[in-house]
Amino acid sequence: MATSNRELPARLRELAVAPVRPLAPPRWRALRLLPIGLAVVSAAPLLFGIRPDAERLGWLLTWGASAAQATIGLWLIGLAFRESVPGRALSPAAVLAATALAAGCVALVSMLAFVASPLGVPAQARLTVDIACLSGTVLGAAPLVIAAGLLVARAFPLRPGLAGALYGLGAGILSDSGWRLFCHFTTASHVLVTHLGGVLLCGVLGALIARTWSRASTR
Repeated sequence: MATSNRELPARLRELAVAPVRPLAPPRWRALRLLPIGLAVVSAAPLLFGIRPDAERLGWLLTWGASAAQATIGLWLIGLAFRESVPGRALSPAAVLAATALAAGCVALVSMLAFVASPLGVPAQARLTVDIACLSGTVLGAAPLVIAAGLLVARAFPLRPGLAGALYGLGAGILSDSGWRLFCHFTTASHVLVTHLGGVLLCGVLGALIARTWSRASTR
């Protein structure tokens, strides 16, 4: 039997007040992505092997530095989850600090690695290596960007572009923490353009994806 016009508003009110499952705190939602994050970090060294200068760099500048990067990446994703909840928006200072920390971490780790093991890219292989590292960082981050994007969209962020940029940066730095364990080169001209560039590109892609999903959900 068709629903009458008089019954429809009552049913809508029932749906509006129906209990919904509350969102978990941002840190717990970020931890749900830990298995994906571990897979992203370990993918490059497992598939392609460990960089040849790993012994020279030592544990601290290989696994230790990558663990620090991965922790910061997961923290950035947690910030994106916080930003996505209405009423818990981040301040401009917090956003700037988070972005600076992500970029600064990649730059510092790369600088220390160069001091310990200065290895430049051969001129004849420069374009191939740069494309491989840039695309490897972005493609490695893709599963995390998608998973984080789905969780952020569920919270109905008021600033989806900012939330997307944060989880994109977090996914990018997580991906780079694994890719750098394979990459053979440490010069700034390579690392800053391809590795840090890949992290920043992930932030841009995250922002675009979040805004697109937000517009589609409001139509």
